Amino acid sequence: MVLNYWNLLQADKARLWITNKVPQSWVSVSIDSKSSKWFVEQAAMVKKVADTLPVHLQVSYKEGTNEDKLIICSSEVFYVPRHFVNDFVDLVGLVGDLNIHHKVAVPLFFLAMDSQQNFDSDALARIVYQTTLPSNGSSFSYYTAKASAVYPLKVLNEPDFVKLVQVMASGDPLLMELV
Repeated sequence: MVLNYWNLLQADKARLWITNKVPQSWVSVSIDSKSSKWFVEQAAMVKKVADTLPVHLQVSYKEGTNEDKLIICSSEVFYVPRHFVNDFVDLVGLVGDLNIHHKVAVPLFFLAMDSQQNFDSDALARIVYQTTLPSNGSSFSYYTAKASAVYPLKVLNEPDFVKLVQVMASGDPLLMELV
């Protein structure tokens, strides 16, 4: 993943950032009798954690979700402002040794900390999100300096790194001093 920091300078650093507006990254899965065992088990663990949340986190989580749905977030980029850090740490502790996958835990944390309406969804809405690398292994075919982040992006060697820095320099010309 590459984070194009110059596109995030105007984002609201007092609000949570997550990729909930990136369709391939944030999905809601219905939990019913046809659901896979993994989804059912993950939903049960989420319910178990949600029922033990401190009241202020529980209210936020339950207002923002539906028990018949499991939210999956496959993105690896998010931002937690300083005033939410204690809640984030508490949430990580509540998950503890449960086998909740990070793709399920992160949306649980974010929805418990605040309402989606209060997220700065625009901060990461312009992410270039591919579910897989191209068959030729090159990420440069879809990289753009106009995106807030590009995922996945794989650098295999030093020449690839130099090329990446050169294309990133269209967003921050000072990067050219590195190569």
